[in-house]
Amino acid sequence: MTGTALATLVREYTKTDSNTFTDATLLVHLNNVKNELAPQIAKKNEQLFIIPATFDLVASSVTAREYPLPSTMLNQLATVELALDADDATIFYICRSFPGGMQRLIRELGGITELNITGYFTNTNPYYIKTRNGIYILTGSITSSIATASNARGKIRYRKVPADLANLTGIVDLSVDPSNITFGMPLSTHEIWARRVSIIFKSSRPKPIPLSALELNYEKDLDKALDAISIDDLGDEIRGFLPAEDSPSRLGADV
Repeated sequence: MTGTALATLVREYTKTDSNTFTDATLLVHLNNVKNELAPQIAKKNEQLFIIPATFDLVASSVTAREYPLPSTMLNQLATVELALDADDATIFYICRSFPGGMQRLIRELGGITELNITGYFTNTNPYYIKTRNGIYILTGSITSSIATASNARGKIRYRKVPADLANLTGIVDLSVDPSNITFGMPLSTHEIWARRVSIIFKSSRPKPIPLSALELNYEKDLDKALDAISIDDLGDEIRGFLPAEDSPSRLGADV
């Protein structure tokens, strides 16, 4: 469904036109509902909306172990990998979330210092802690030969919110990814998307408008649409994957 078709469907459901439900107002509602649906879609199919990003490592110190995450990250990281071999920048080790977070780290180390961190963690079995705006990596010493500016020594895969619709005049189907770093919305959610906007519109009137039988069935039909996504929706291209947690080639012993 194109942006034009989506707008037409919403106005059909709400019995409005471009004067009584303007493009500007409709666009706000469509983008809000898109943001509401995106986490539910990602929860059903963890492969969707995953985008890769890279970053350079810097020589480690207790104050230089936190790296910012993209501001567009939807809800959580999919994977974190670090190239910590000074002799081979192509070898990446999966970096796992440290169980117990910062509080456990402080208890285990007796204080967060670079000496304590490098004495407890190794470069072949790294961990990270999610902070408010980034990740704090727990590794052995990151020497200047490892922290090479010419190599993207950190890789993450994260879920990114599909881009806002800029207008309602597009002729490209909304399931098509606008670019290689932005996503479309799965085909099976388009009618549900329009229906949810209609429900919000009707419910927000000074005198709420009764919902149609179709709208009253929204939750059940949403579940069906999400179930279809969970077994692969052919309207989307999957770019990422979640590696097996027990991959013997990447993981060391548990902390």
